[in-house]
Amino acid sequence: MNEAENIVSIHPRFNDEFFGFDKIEDLFLNLLNKKSISNAYLFNGVKGIGKATFAYRLARCLLKKKENTKLLDSLYTSKESNLFKSIANLSHPDINIIEANLEKKKISIENLKPLKKNIYVTSLESDYKVIIIDSLDDFAIQSKKQSFSSLLKLLEDCPSNCIFFLISHSLQNVPDTIKSRCQKIYFNPIPRATLRKWFENSKLVDKKNIDVLINLSNGSLGRALNIVNNNIFFDVYNCANEVIFNFKDISKTQINSLFSMYNKDLSIDDFLLVIQINIIEAIKKEIEGQKNVDKEVIEIFINLFFEINKKINNSKTFELDSVQIINTVEYIFIKKSEQLKKYKNG
Repeated sequence: MNEAENIVSIHPRFNDEFFGFDKIEDLFLNLLNKKSISNAYLFNGVKGIGKATFAYRLARCLLKKKENTKLLDSLYTSKESNLFKSIANLSHPDINIIEANLEKKKISIENLKPLKKNIYVTSLESDYKVIIIDSLDDFAIQSKKQSFSSLLKLLEDCPSNCIFFLISHSLQNVPDTIKSRCQKIYFNPIPRATLRKWFENSKLVDKKNIDVLINLSNGSLGRALNIVNNNIFFDVYNCANEVIFNFKDISKTQINSLFSMYNKDLSIDDFLLVIQINIIEAIKKEIEGQKNVDKEVIEIFINLFFEINKKINNSKTFELDSVQIINTVEYIFIKKSEQLKKYKNG
């Protein structure tokens, strides 16, 4: 296993490293030392950026032994400590972890039911009880309304020493009633320069691929590391680049070749995001350095981008079949390509 595979394969509860969010670390270090921690936090930001890793980092600090009254000088906890090991091994009595079922990759209402009893049980080894839900985006659609209603009641009625860390990749998936009960902490995408420096120092990827990697990462180190381990990202990126930058001359066969690259090794979100990134780059190219911007071309690309966005949102909201979504987006591509050809030849 190479270094990138090793980092990516680490579940957040096993990870003792945290990168790129010094201000958030300082904020919580201050809150913990002042014992001003709130009952519920909603961590939101792009997937793979480190939200869950940070939740476990905080959990370790909160769950230190009751007799430990020293002020913290950092949020770091050694992997060799008994506390770190007990949380990593799911044996610590004062933490409850709710995450997606490995088989169905969803969180059902049944997963939340044990919390109704557990949050009222007296903490055994620390002053707090910690609940981590990773993530709210994974609530099963069949029971989503009931799950959020149950979660809201837990947030309203929980004892003062219960601390919830809720993870979300998109706040639009979270009801206002939940958001209003939480302190919202936004994890900004990591700046391009910071990611570039990290990858140049790590030597995990050829320098010639760093720019493409940063474009695909969407500001997430975790996502970037997944890309390093999955060459199909680069293959799809290069194919999409050729199709989109030659859009007015592209054939149906070439569009079909692009969409035939979709397979189980790449999620539908990732596949379509790679295409959207190329659309954004094409729009930038049309605008940059042009005295007379062709508004019709820009409009076609913008419409194409938002049509894909709509399909991504629909797939999440209605749990639509991914192949059906891909076929629909391919059809949209063909129609937009024909529209551009007609405009250019008209």
